[in-house]
Amino acid sequence: MADGNLSDRPICHTLCGYASGYLSTVLEKTILVKEVECRAMGYEQCKVICMPLEEWGHQEHEYSYYQSTSIIQELDEITAKLKIERDYLKQANEVQRKLTHALLSKQGLQKIVNLLNESTGLPIFIENETNEVIIKSADVMIDFELEKIDIDTTEFITITPELGILRTPIYFEEQIKGYCSFIYQTGKKPTELEYMIIDKTALTASVILLNENIKIGTEQNIKRSFLSDVLDGKLEQDEIYKIAHYLNFPPTESYWLLTLERTLNHSNISDEIEVNEELIRQIILFLNERNINALVSQKTDKLIILIEYPTFKRLNTVPHTFINQLLKYCLRRFKSYEFYIGASTVIEDLSQINILYNETLAALKAKNPEKHICFYEDLEIEGVLFQIKDEVLIDRFVMQQLGKLLEIDKDYDLTKTIYTYIENGININKTAKALSMSISGLRYRLSKISEILNIGLDDTKRLFSVYMALKVLKVKNQIIF
Repeated sequence: MADGNLSDRPICHTLCGYASGYLSTVLEKTILVKEVECRAMGYEQCKVICMPLEEWGHQEHEYSYYQSTSIIQELDEITAKLKIERDYLKQANEVQRKLTHALLSKQGLQKIVNLLNESTGLPIFIENETNEVIIKSADVMIDFELEKIDIDTTEFITITPELGILRTPIYFEEQIKGYCSFIYQTGKKPTELEYMIIDKTALTASVILLNENIKIGTEQNIKRSFLSDVLDGKLEQDEIYKIAHYLNFPPTESYWLLTLERTLNHSNISDEIEVNEELIRQIILFLNERNINALVSQKTDKLIILIEYPTFKRLNTVPHTFINQLLKYCLRRFKSYEFYIGASTVIEDLSQINILYNETLAALKAKNPEKHICFYEDLEIEGVLFQIKDEVLIDRFVMQQLGKLLEIDKDYDLTKTIYTYIENGININKTAKALSMSISGLRYRLSKISEILNIGLDDTKRLFSVYMALKVLKVKNQIIF
Protein backbone atom coordinates (compact mmCIF):
# COMPACT_ATOMS: atom_id res chain seq x y z
CA MET A 1 0.00 0.00 0.00
CA ALA A 2 2.89 2.33 0.77
CA ASP A 3 4.19 1.79 -2.76
CA GLY A 4 0.76 2.48 -4.26
CA ASN A 5 0.35 -1.13 -5.46
CA LEU A 6 -3.04 -2.79 -4.79
CA SER A 7 -3.69 -6.45 -4.11
CA ASP A 8 -6.25 -8.40 -6.14
CA ARG A 9 -7.44 -10.33 -3.07
CA PRO A 10 -7.90 -9.78 0.70
CA ILE A 11 -4.74 -10.10 2.79
CA CYS A 12 -5.89 -9.88 6.44
CA HIS A 13 -5.60 -13.62 6.98
CA THR A 14 -4.11 -13.39 10.48
CA LEU A 15 -6.89 -11.10 11.76
CA CYS A 16 -9.54 -13.36 10.25
CA GLY A 17 -7.91 -16.30 11.99
CA TYR A 18 -7.91 -14.54 15.35
CA ALA A 19 -11.58 -13.52 14.87
CA SER A 20 -12.60 -17.06 13.89
CA GLY A 21 -10.86 -18.52 16.91
CA TYR A 22 -12.32 -15.96 19.32
CA LEU A 23 -15.92 -16.26 18.07
CA SER A 24 -15.74 -20.06 17.95
CA THR A 25 -14.59 -20.15 21.58
CA VAL A 26 -17.19 -17.67 22.86
CA LEU A 27 -20.13 -19.12 20.94
CA GLU A 28 -18.98 -22.71 21.45
CA LYS A 29 -19.46 -23.54 17.80
CA THR A 30 -17.22 -23.26 14.78
CA ILE A 31 -17.44 -19.80 13.26
CA LEU A 32 -15.60 -19.03 10.03
CA VAL A 33 -14.67 -15.40 9.35
CA LYS A 34 -14.01 -14.50 5.69
CA GLU A 35 -12.80 -11.14 4.45
CA VAL A 36 -14.71 -9.86 1.41
CA GLU A 37 -13.37 -6.30 1.15
CA CYS A 38 -9.87 -5.16 2.08
CA ARG A 39 -8.09 -1.79 2.20
CA ALA A 40 -5.22 -3.49 0.38
CA MET A 41 -7.61 -3.88 -2.54
CA GLY A 42 -8.49 -0.18 -2.56
CA TYR A 43 -11.60 -0.22 -0.36
CA GLU A 44 -12.05 2.40 2.36
CA GLN A 45 -12.20 -0.24 5.07
CA CYS A 46 -11.98 -3.97 5.55
CA LYS A 47 -15.23 -5.96 5.70
CA VAL A 48 -15.74 -9.54 6.84
CA ILE A 49 -18.59 -12.03 6.94
CA CYS A 50 -18.98 -14.26 10.02
CA MET A 51 -21.12 -17.40 9.77
CA PRO A 52 -21.17 -20.87 11.30
CA LEU A 53 -19.13 -23.32 9.29
CA GLU A 54 -22.12 -25.40 8.15
CA GLU A 55 -23.82 -22.33 6.63
CA TRP A 56 -20.91 -21.62 4.33
CA GLY A 57 -21.60 -24.81 2.40
CA HIS A 58 -19.54 -25.31 -0.74
CA GLN A 59 -18.04 -21.81 -0.40
CA GLU A 60 -15.90 -23.00 2.52
CA HIS A 61 -12.36 -23.64 1.48
CA GLU A 62 -10.31 -21.75 4.07
CA TYR A 63 -11.22 -23.61 7.25
CA SER A 64 -8.20 -25.89 7.08
CA TYR A 65 -5.92 -22.85 7.36
CA TYR A 66 -7.34 -21.98 10.76
CA GLN A 67 -7.12 -25.42 12.33
CA SER A 68 -5.25 -25.38 15.59
CA THR A 69 -2.32 -27.68 15.99
CA SER A 70 -0.85 -28.69 19.30
CA ILE A 71 2.64 -27.30 19.85
CA ILE A 72 3.59 -30.64 21.38
CA GLN A 73 2.28 -32.44 18.30
CA GLU A 74 4.29 -30.12 16.05
CA LEU A 75 7.41 -30.70 18.13
CA ASP A 76 6.85 -34.45 17.93
CA GLU A 77 6.56 -34.23 14.15
CA ILE A 78 9.70 -32.10 13.89
CA THR A 79 11.55 -34.45 16.22
CA ALA A 80 10.52 -37.46 14.12
CA LYS A 81 11.69 -35.73 10.93
CA LEU A 82 14.99 -34.76 12.54
CA LYS A 83 15.47 -38.33 13.71
CA ILE A 84 14.92 -39.60 10.15
CA GLU A 85 17.38 -37.00 8.84
CA ARG A 86 19.89 -38.01 11.53
CA ASP A 87 19.56 -41.69 10.60
CA TYR A 88 19.96 -40.83 6.90
CA LEU A 89 23.07 -38.79 7.63
CA LYS A 90 24.48 -41.57 9.80
CA GLN A 91 23.92 -44.17 7.06
CA ALA A 92 25.18 -41.83 4.34
CA ASN A 93 28.32 -41.08 6.36
CA GLU A 94 28.91 -44.81 6.88
CA VAL A 95 28.63 -45.37 3.11
CA GLN A 96 30.96 -42.39 2.57
CA ARG A 97 33.47 -43.93 4.98
CA LYS A 98 33.42 -47.19 3.01
CA LEU A 99 33.73 -45.33 -0.28
CA THR A 100 36.69 -43.35 1.02
CA HIS A 101 38.38 -46.53 2.23
CA ALA A 102 37.89 -48.14 -1.19
CA LEU A 103 39.22 -45.00 -2.87
CA LEU A 104 42.35 -44.81 -0.69
CA SER A 105 43.04 -48.53 -1.09
CA LYS A 106 42.88 -48.11 -4.92
CA GLN A 107 40.30 -50.87 -5.34
CA GLY A 108 38.67 -49.37 -8.43
CA LEU A 109 35.12 -48.77 -9.62
CA GLN A 110 34.03 -52.41 -9.47
CA LYS A 111 34.67 -52.47 -5.73
CA ILE A 112 32.65 -49.24 -5.36
CA VAL A 113 29.70 -50.74 -7.25
CA ASN A 114 29.81 -53.98 -5.26
CA LEU A 115 29.97 -52.03 -2.00
CA LEU A 116 26.95 -49.89 -2.92
CA ASN A 117 25.01 -52.94 -4.10
CA GLU A 118 25.56 -54.55 -0.69
CA SER A 119 24.67 -51.33 1.19
CA THR A 120 21.49 -50.43 -0.73
CA GLY A 121 20.33 -53.74 -2.18
CA LEU A 122 19.83 -51.98 -5.51
CA PRO A 123 21.15 -52.96 -8.95
CA ILE A 124 23.83 -50.39 -9.87
CA PHE A 125 25.80 -49.60 -13.01
CA ILE A 126 28.26 -46.97 -14.26
CA GLU A 127 28.59 -45.77 -17.86
CA ASN A 128 31.24 -43.81 -19.68
CA GLU A 129 30.47 -40.59 -21.56
CA THR A 130 29.31 -42.52 -24.63
CA ASN A 131 26.71 -44.47 -22.59
CA GLU A 132 28.60 -47.76 -22.63
CA VAL A 133 28.24 -49.67 -19.36
CA ILE A 134 31.77 -50.10 -18.01
CA ILE A 135 30.98 -51.41 -14.50
CA LYS A 136 27.83 -53.04 -13.09
CA SER A 137 26.60 -55.16 -10.21
CA ALA A 138 25.76 -58.80 -10.87
CA ASP A 139 21.99 -58.25 -10.91
CA VAL A 140 21.87 -55.55 -13.62
CA MET A 141 19.73 -56.11 -16.71
CA ILE A 142 19.44 -53.17 -19.15
CA ASP A 143 16.85 -53.44 -21.92
CA PHE A 144 16.33 -49.72 -22.58
CA GLU A 145 18.32 -47.11 -24.52
CA LEU A 146 20.69 -45.15 -22.27
CA GLU A 147 21.61 -42.75 -25.10
CA LYS A 148 18.15 -41.17 -24.95
CA ILE A 149 18.42 -40.28 -21.25
CA ASP A 150 20.15 -36.90 -21.28
CA ILE A 151 20.67 -35.29 -17.86
CA ASP A 152 23.18 -32.96 -16.19
CA THR A 153 21.88 -33.20 -12.58
CA THR A 154 20.64 -36.01 -10.35
CA GLU A 155 17.20 -37.14 -11.56
CA PHE A 156 14.80 -40.04 -11.19
CA ILE A 157 13.64 -41.21 -14.61
CA THR A 158 10.60 -43.42 -15.07
CA ILE A 159 11.32 -45.97 -17.81
CA THR A 160 8.06 -47.95 -17.45
CA PRO A 161 5.36 -47.96 -14.72
CA GLU A 162 7.33 -50.76 -13.06
CA LEU A 163 10.88 -49.60 -13.77
CA GLY A 164 12.84 -46.43 -13.02
CA ILE A 165 16.44 -45.30 -12.53
CA LEU A 166 18.01 -42.71 -10.26
CA ARG A 167 20.77 -41.28 -12.41
CA THR A 168 23.51 -38.73 -11.75
CA PRO A 169 26.34 -37.44 -13.97
CA ILE A 170 30.00 -38.00 -13.10
CA TYR A 171 31.99 -34.82 -13.62
CA PHE A 172 35.68 -34.11 -13.87
CA GLU A 173 37.57 -31.42 -15.74
CA GLU A 174 34.20 -29.60 -15.85
CA GLN A 175 32.81 -32.16 -18.29
CA ILE A 176 30.46 -35.11 -17.94
CA LYS A 177 32.65 -38.22 -18.16
CA GLY A 178 30.02 -40.80 -17.26
CA TYR A 179 26.89 -41.60 -15.27
CA CYS A 180 26.05 -43.59 -12.15
CA SER A 181 22.59 -45.16 -11.93
CA PHE A 182 20.49 -47.05 -9.34
CA ILE A 183 17.71 -49.28 -10.74
CA TYR A 184 14.26 -49.39 -9.08
CA GLN A 185 11.80 -52.17 -9.86
CA THR A 186 8.15 -52.95 -9.03
CA GLY A 187 7.28 -49.25 -9.05
CA LYS A 188 9.54 -48.28 -6.14
CA LYS A 189 10.88 -44.73 -5.79
CA PRO A 190 14.21 -43.52 -4.32
CA THR A 191 14.47 -42.25 -0.74
CA GLU A 192 16.28 -39.11 0.37
CA LEU A 193 19.05 -41.37 1.67
CA GLU A 194 19.56 -42.88 -1.80
CA TYR A 195 19.74 -39.40 -3.32
CA MET A 196 22.48 -38.59 -0.79
CA ILE A 197 24.33 -41.86 -1.49
CA ILE A 198 24.29 -41.55 -5.28
CA ASP A 199 25.69 -37.99 -5.09
CA LYS A 200 28.53 -39.20 -2.85
CA THR A 201 29.09 -42.12 -5.24
CA ALA A 202 29.38 -39.78 -8.23
CA LEU A 203 31.99 -37.71 -6.40
CA THR A 204 34.02 -40.83 -5.50
CA ALA A 205 33.74 -42.19 -9.06
CA SER A 206 34.89 -38.81 -10.38
CA VAL A 207 38.06 -38.97 -8.25
CA ILE A 208 38.75 -42.59 -9.33
CA LEU A 209 38.26 -41.77 -13.02
CA LEU A 210 40.46 -38.70 -12.69
CA ASN A 211 43.22 -40.75 -11.05
CA GLU A 212 42.91 -43.42 -13.74
CA ASN A 213 43.00 -40.76 -16.44
CA ILE A 214 46.19 -39.25 -14.98
CA LYS A 215 47.74 -42.70 -14.60
CA ILE A 216 46.83 -43.76 -18.15
CA GLY A 217 47.97 -40.41 -19.52
CA THR A 218 51.38 -40.66 -17.83
CA GLU A 219 51.85 -44.28 -18.84
CA GLN A 220 50.79 -43.64 -22.43
CA ASN A 221 53.10 -40.64 -22.75
CA ILE A 222 56.03 -42.88 -21.80
CA LYS A 223 54.88 -45.57 -24.24
CA ARG A 224 54.29 -43.06 -27.03
CA SER A 225 57.74 -41.61 -26.52
CA PHE A 226 59.27 -45.10 -26.62
CA LEU A 227 57.44 -46.09 -29.82
CA SER A 228 58.39 -42.81 -31.53
CA ASP A 229 62.05 -43.25 -30.55
CA VAL A 230 62.09 -46.81 -31.94
CA LEU A 231 60.52 -45.73 -35.24
CA ASP A 232 62.92 -42.79 -35.52
CA GLY A 233 65.91 -45.08 -34.91
CA LYS A 234 67.00 -43.25 -31.77
CA LEU A 235 67.45 -46.39 -29.64
CA GLU A 236 69.95 -49.21 -29.88
CA GLN A 237 68.69 -52.77 -29.67
CA ASP A 238 69.78 -53.29 -26.05
CA GLU A 239 68.03 -50.03 -25.06
CA ILE A 240 64.86 -51.16 -26.87
CA TYR A 241 64.89 -54.47 -25.01
CA LYS A 242 65.49 -52.86 -21.64
CA ILE A 243 62.72 -50.24 -21.94
CA ALA A 244 60.30 -52.74 -23.48
CA HIS A 245 60.83 -55.04 -20.50
CA TYR A 246 59.92 -52.26 -18.05
CA LEU A 247 56.84 -51.40 -20.13
CA ASN A 248 55.70 -55.05 -20.06
CA PHE A 249 56.34 -55.60 -23.76
CA PRO A 250 58.39 -58.81 -24.18
CA PRO A 251 61.03 -57.81 -26.79
CA THR A 252 61.19 -61.25 -28.42
CA GLU A 253 57.42 -61.70 -28.66
CA SER A 254 55.55 -61.40 -31.98
CA TYR A 255 54.10 -57.98 -32.88
CA TRP A 256 51.59 -56.58 -35.31
CA LEU A 257 51.24 -52.94 -36.37
CA LEU A 258 48.29 -50.89 -37.59
CA THR A 259 48.55 -47.37 -38.97
CA LEU A 260 45.37 -45.29 -38.90
CA GLU A 261 44.87 -42.38 -41.24
CA ARG A 262 41.89 -39.99 -41.07
CA THR A 263 40.49 -37.11 -43.06
CA LEU A 264 41.24 -33.57 -41.86
CA ASN A 265 38.21 -31.43 -41.03
CA HIS A 266 39.86 -28.43 -39.35
CA SER A 267 42.17 -25.80 -40.77
CA ASN A 268 43.24 -24.91 -37.23
CA ILE A 269 46.18 -27.12 -36.21
CA SER A 270 45.27 -26.93 -32.51
CA ASP A 271 41.83 -28.40 -33.27
CA GLU A 272 43.43 -31.27 -35.17
CA ILE A 273 45.80 -31.97 -32.28
CA GLU A 274 42.84 -32.03 -29.88
CA VAL A 275 40.97 -34.49 -32.11
CA ASN A 276 44.04 -36.73 -32.35
CA GLU A 277 44.52 -36.75 -28.58
CA GLU A 278 40.90 -37.73 -28.00
CA LEU A 279 41.13 -40.34 -30.76
CA ILE A 280 44.22 -41.86 -29.12
CA ARG A 281 42.39 -41.95 -25.77
CA GLN A 282 39.38 -43.72 -27.31
CA ILE A 283 41.56 -46.27 -29.11
CA ILE A 284 43.37 -47.05 -25.85
CA LEU A 285 39.99 -47.61 -24.14
CA PHE A 286 38.95 -49.92 -27.01
CA LEU A 287 42.13 -51.98 -26.64
CA ASN A 288 42.00 -52.05 -22.83
CA GLU A 289 38.40 -53.31 -22.88
CA ARG A 290 39.67 -56.29 -24.89
CA ASN A 291 42.79 -56.80 -22.73
CA ILE A 292 45.09 -56.18 -25.68
CA ASN A 293 48.61 -55.10 -24.78
CA ALA A 294 49.44 -52.25 -27.18
CA LEU A 295 51.30 -49.00 -27.72
CA VAL A 296 49.51 -46.10 -29.41
CA SER A 297 51.43 -43.12 -30.76
CA GLN A 298 51.32 -40.44 -33.41
CA LYS A 299 53.72 -39.94 -36.29
CA THR A 300 53.18 -37.01 -38.64
CA ASP A 301 49.46 -37.10 -39.52
CA LYS A 302 48.91 -40.78 -38.69
CA LEU A 303 48.25 -42.84 -35.56
CA ILE A 304 50.32 -45.97 -34.97
CA ILE A 305 49.06 -48.96 -32.98
CA LEU A 306 51.65 -51.58 -32.06
CA ILE A 307 49.97 -54.74 -30.76
CA GLU A 308 51.51 -57.65 -28.87
CA TYR A 309 50.14 -60.31 -31.23
CA PRO A 310 49.45 -63.13 -28.71
CA THR A 311 47.14 -60.79 -26.72
CA PHE A 312 45.16 -60.20 -29.95
CA LYS A 313 45.01 -63.92 -30.77
CA ARG A 314 43.30 -64.56 -27.41
CA LEU A 315 40.22 -62.78 -28.84
CA ASN A 316 39.73 -65.71 -31.24
CA THR A 317 38.79 -63.40 -34.09
CA VAL A 318 40.30 -62.74 -37.50
CA PRO A 319 42.29 -59.52 -38.15
CA HIS A 320 39.74 -58.07 -40.61
CA THR A 321 36.86 -58.44 -38.13
CA PHE A 322 38.90 -56.87 -35.34
CA ILE A 323 39.98 -53.90 -37.49
CA ASN A 324 36.42 -53.44 -38.71
CA GLN A 325 35.24 -53.27 -35.08
CA LEU A 326 37.90 -50.64 -34.37
CA LEU A 327 36.81 -48.57 -37.38
CA LYS A 328 33.15 -48.69 -36.31
CA TYR A 329 34.15 -47.73 -32.77
CA CYS A 330 36.01 -44.67 -34.09
CA LEU A 331 33.22 -43.71 -36.50
CA ARG A 332 30.61 -43.76 -33.70
CA ARG A 333 32.66 -41.24 -31.74
CA PHE A 334 33.96 -39.13 -34.63
CA LYS A 335 31.06 -39.11 -37.07
CA SER A 336 32.40 -36.35 -39.33
CA TYR A 337 35.63 -38.19 -40.24
CA GLU A 338 36.67 -40.95 -42.61
CA PHE A 339 39.17 -43.52 -41.32
CA TYR A 340 41.58 -45.84 -43.15
CA ILE A 341 43.78 -48.52 -41.60
CA GLY A 342 46.87 -50.17 -43.04
CA ALA A 343 47.79 -53.51 -41.45
CA SER A 344 51.26 -55.04 -41.44
CA THR A 345 52.43 -58.62 -41.31
CA VAL A 346 53.68 -60.10 -38.00
CA ILE A 347 57.32 -60.09 -36.87
CA GLU A 348 59.06 -61.86 -34.01
CA ASP A 349 61.35 -59.06 -32.86
CA LEU A 350 60.34 -55.69 -31.40
CA SER A 351 63.45 -54.01 -32.75
CA GLN A 352 62.20 -54.58 -36.31
CA ILE A 353 58.97 -52.59 -36.05
CA ASN A 354 60.28 -50.09 -38.61
CA ILE A 355 59.68 -52.84 -41.18
CA LEU A 356 56.07 -53.13 -40.00
CA TYR A 357 55.55 -49.37 -40.17
CA ASN A 358 56.78 -49.24 -43.78
CA GLU A 359 54.45 -52.14 -44.63
CA THR A 360 51.43 -50.26 -43.25
CA LEU A 361 52.36 -47.14 -45.23
CA ALA A 362 52.62 -49.27 -48.38
CA ALA A 363 49.23 -50.86 -47.61
CA LEU A 364 47.60 -47.44 -47.10
CA LYS A 365 48.62 -46.44 -50.63
CA ALA A 366 46.08 -48.99 -51.82
CA LYS A 367 43.19 -47.27 -50.00
CA ASN A 368 40.24 -45.78 -51.84
CA PRO A 369 36.74 -44.55 -50.86
CA GLU A 370 35.44 -48.12 -51.08
CA LYS A 371 38.38 -49.71 -49.28
CA HIS A 372 39.07 -48.57 -45.71
CA ILE A 373 41.07 -51.60 -44.53
CA CYS A 374 44.27 -52.45 -46.41
CA PHE A 375 46.53 -55.43 -45.60
CA TYR A 376 50.14 -55.41 -46.73
CA GLU A 377 50.00 -59.15 -47.34
CA ASP A 378 47.20 -58.57 -49.90
CA LEU A 379 49.58 -56.56 -52.04
CA GLU A 380 51.57 -58.43 -54.65
CA ILE A 381 54.60 -57.12 -56.51
CA GLU A 382 53.24 -53.58 -56.20
CA GLY A 383 53.87 -53.85 -52.44
CA VAL A 384 57.58 -53.39 -53.08
CA LEU A 385 56.89 -50.33 -55.21
CA PHE A 386 54.57 -48.85 -52.56
CA GLN A 387 57.39 -48.86 -50.03
CA ILE A 388 58.94 -45.97 -51.95
CA LYS A 389 58.04 -43.07 -49.65
CA ASP A 390 57.89 -40.44 -52.39
CA GLU A 391 54.49 -40.70 -54.14
CA VAL A 392 55.81 -38.55 -57.00
CA LEU A 393 58.36 -41.22 -57.91
CA ILE A 394 55.63 -43.87 -58.07
CA ASP A 395 53.40 -41.65 -60.22
CA ARG A 396 56.32 -40.88 -62.55
CA PHE A 397 57.09 -44.59 -62.89
CA VAL A 398 53.45 -45.33 -63.81
CA MET A 399 53.33 -42.54 -66.37
CA GLN A 400 56.65 -43.59 -67.91
CA GLN A 401 55.30 -47.10 -68.44
CA LEU A 402 51.67 -46.37 -69.36
CA GLY A 403 51.27 -42.63 -69.96
CA LYS A 404 50.95 -42.77 -73.76
CA LEU A 405 48.52 -45.68 -73.64
CA LEU A 406 46.29 -44.08 -70.97
CA GLU A 407 46.19 -40.83 -72.95
CA ILE A 408 44.69 -42.62 -75.96
CA ASP A 409 42.77 -45.48 -74.32
CA LYS A 410 39.95 -43.60 -72.53
CA ASP A 411 37.72 -46.71 -72.27
CA TYR A 412 40.61 -48.89 -71.01
CA ASP A 413 39.99 -51.54 -73.70
CA LEU A 414 43.66 -51.67 -74.72
CA THR A 415 44.78 -51.38 -71.10
CA LYS A 416 42.64 -54.36 -70.13
CA THR A 417 44.04 -56.30 -73.10
CA ILE A 418 47.70 -55.83 -72.15
CA TYR A 419 46.93 -56.58 -68.48
CA THR A 420 45.14 -59.82 -69.37
CA TYR A 421 47.91 -60.74 -71.83
CA ILE A 422 50.58 -60.48 -69.13
CA GLU A 423 48.34 -62.18 -66.50
CA ASN A 424 47.99 -65.15 -68.84
CA GLY A 425 51.71 -65.65 -69.24
CA ILE A 426 52.04 -63.82 -72.61
CA ASN A 427 49.98 -66.60 -74.20
CA ILE A 428 47.85 -65.53 -77.19
CA ASN A 429 45.36 -68.41 -77.00
CA LYS A 430 44.71 -68.10 -73.23
CA THR A 431 44.36 -64.34 -73.53
CA ALA A 432 41.87 -64.60 -76.41
CA LYS A 433 39.81 -67.07 -74.40
CA ALA A 434 39.89 -64.86 -71.29
CA LEU A 435 38.76 -61.82 -73.30
CA SER A 436 36.33 -63.80 -75.49
CA MET A 437 38.06 -62.44 -78.60
CA SER A 438 39.20 -63.87 -81.85
CA ILE A 439 42.92 -64.52 -82.28
CA SER A 440 43.13 -62.07 -85.18
CA GLY A 441 41.32 -59.36 -83.24
CA LEU A 442 43.65 -59.88 -80.28
CA ARG A 443 46.74 -59.75 -82.49
CA TYR A 444 45.55 -56.44 -83.95
CA ARG A 445 45.08 -54.97 -80.46
CA LEU A 446 48.43 -56.19 -79.22
CA SER A 447 50.25 -54.76 -82.24
CA LYS A 448 48.55 -51.43 -81.63
CA ILE A 449 49.62 -51.51 -77.95
CA SER A 450 53.16 -52.41 -78.98
CA GLU A 451 53.24 -49.45 -81.32
CA ILE A 452 51.87 -46.98 -78.73
CA LEU A 453 54.18 -48.11 -75.91
CA ASN A 454 57.12 -48.83 -78.22
CA ILE A 455 57.80 -52.24 -76.70
CA GLY A 456 58.17 -55.73 -78.04
CA LEU A 457 55.49 -58.15 -76.87
CA ASP A 458 58.19 -60.71 -76.08
CA ASP A 459 60.32 -58.24 -74.06
CA THR A 460 59.68 -59.74 -70.62
CA LYS A 461 61.73 -57.10 -68.81
CA ARG A 462 59.68 -54.21 -70.22
CA LEU A 463 56.43 -56.13 -69.84
CA PHE A 464 57.24 -56.73 -66.17
CA SER A 465 57.58 -52.94 -65.61
CA VAL A 466 54.28 -52.35 -67.46
CA TYR A 467 52.66 -55.04 -65.30
CA MET A 468 53.87 -53.36 -62.09
CA ALA A 469 52.47 -50.03 -63.26
CA LEU A 470 49.13 -51.67 -64.08
CA LYS A 471 49.00 -53.32 -60.63
CA VAL A 472 49.60 -49.95 -58.94
CA LEU A 473 46.70 -48.38 -60.84
CA LYS A 474 44.40 -51.31 -60.09
CA VAL A 475 45.21 -51.30 -56.37
CA LYS A 476 44.66 -47.54 -56.21
CA ASN A 477 41.33 -48.06 -58.01
CA GLN A 478 42.39 -45.68 -60.78
CA ILE A 479 41.51 -48.24 -63.43
CA ILE A 480 38.61 -50.65 -63.08
CA PHE A 481 38.01 -53.67 -65.32
